[in-house]
Amino acid sequence: MTPLVAIVALVVFTTVLGLAWRSRQGRVRRATGEAGDLAAAGAEVTLLQFSTEVCAPCRATHAVLERAAERPGVAHVDLDITNRPDLASRFNILQTPTTLILDAQGAIRARIGGAAKPTTVNLELDRILVGSPA
Repeated sequence: MTPLVAIVALVVFTTVLGLAWRSRQGRVRRATGEAGDLAAAGAEVTLLQFSTEVCAPCRATHAVLERAAERPGVAHVDLDITNRPDLASRFNILQTPTTLILDAQGAIRARIGGAAKPTTVNLELDRILVGSPA
């Protein structure tokens, strides 16, 4: 009976852990820091995506961010960190895709870990662009 209880407890624990992890994917977190040298010149907002060669969700995020970059003043930069551990370390990239949203000065305004959702990206762009001087 004890092994069965242990197995059930392990299944419940891993399920809860998995659901908690999944709920945090694609959510925006306010962030601070500087990435000025990676901001797109002339853009009011830069969507800075960190990807790797073997990342399936990175392709979907790339498409979402490319569509968002069709807005005036918004640029999308996709960096493959496969051979750039310095960037992964500098920006504490623990998963791909990770997207940093930078303002015109290159300051980090938000961070999205995991696959970015179109509605989430657009709401964040609205928040930043409305607050920006015209």
